Amino acid sequence: MKCISFSIICACMMFGCIACDDITQVDEVLAGENIPSTGAPAITKIVMANDTTGTPIETAAFTQVVRIEGTNLGNVTSLKFNDVDVDLSEVYSSYDAVLAKVPRVLPETVTDRVYVSTKLGETSAPLKVTIPELKIQGLYCEFAQPGDTTYIQGNDYDLYGITAEDAVVKVGDKDVNVLAASETELMIQIPGNARMGDPVTVQGSKMAEPVTLDYAKPGVSELFDFNNWPGVGAFTHASKYPWAPKNFLYSKFSAGPDDPKPLGSDGKYIRFKDQVNAWGWMVFWAGYIDLPADVAANPQDYQMRFEFWNDQKYPLNSNYRIIFGNYQWYPGGDGIALNTKNQWKTIRIDLDEEDPEGHVLVPAGTDSSVRYSFMIIFSPTSAQTYNIAMTNFRFVKK
Repeated sequence: MKCISFSIICACMMFGCIACDDITQVDEVLAGENIPSTGAPAITKIVMANDTTGTPIETAAFTQVVRIEGTNLGNVTSLKFNDVDVDLSEVYSSYDAVLAKVPRVLPETVTDRVYVSTKLGETSAPLKVTIPELKIQGLYCEFAQPGDTTYIQGNDYDLYGITAEDAVVKVGDKDVNVLAASETELMIQIPGNARMGDPVTVQGSKMAEPVTLDYAKPGVSELFDFNNWPGVGAFTHASKYPWAPKNFLYSKFSAGPDDPKPLGSDGKYIRFKDQVNAWGWMVFWAGYIDLPADVAANPQDYQMRFEFWNDQKYPLNSNYRIIFGNYQWYPGGDGIALNTKNQWKTIRIDLDEEDPEGHVLVPAGTDSSVRYSFMIIFSPTSAQTYNIAMTNFRFVKK
């Protein structure tokens, strides 16, 4: 617990996670230290530390700074959110207030209360700490080959014990070597004897059950037959680009040193590398595909997945646009450019996800008995160089 003899500059250095708006709050709390406590602590309300209006709160999140108001709150000997202790070196208290940051630690027992103890007694008050839900997005590349290194992306891994030391990852019954870990990424090496198609499981030391992920899952159907490309009645603009081998189709036999490393023994993929003018209309492929009956009837249950590669010199910013059917995909639409850095990455798009104009990949009620009109078109909002490749287009149940 900090005492009043600390200067506010020192206090803020010690409690570095407090925002600038909270500095005044620390100063006020420290300034009240000279009022002695005369009995057991009492809590009247809890507010956000930087809320000058003093509006009571019922919930707080990890790392947020809260102000516990009441009486006899000086000389705190223990402060807990649920059953998680707060480091007393990061607690600022006075007679009528306690300032503290909610620890970023999962509780073992959730009571939805905050507990304050002093030398003269203890008290508690209701406060629900919101706990971030573990999210694991899946393998960075679902078709990483046995022996390859790839990633499992998500969030808050450390909270759930998904660390390099504690995470248990398997492909089927084969143990996976975990190479490194962060809050959002697990670096793994696919076992050399792994069987593609077996599920990947991830178990953290603070998880009740493992999470199962798809690995080389073929899905319910493929959109294209690369052995019959572009297909009956389909066309591409490859005739305009003399460098394009057989309508942009590459394989392990035609890929050069500057092209993506083929995935698998077949290794066929479609590839485009050229500039497209603003609002241009470069047809990569156009034709008809077959929709399985359940995909057409329940598009909300499915994703279109494919493996995507781009030259790291040309990250896809918010001006890039690729049209799939009527759906407009902006790879950098969230403000973060998509850059796989010369690696294959699995892209997952929900079939019912709306683009900025309300279009979806497969509208509800689509008739599966009629072949579905589909296309892949490059049409950026400003002139851009596309240096990309795509493969393994498939419909996969979520």
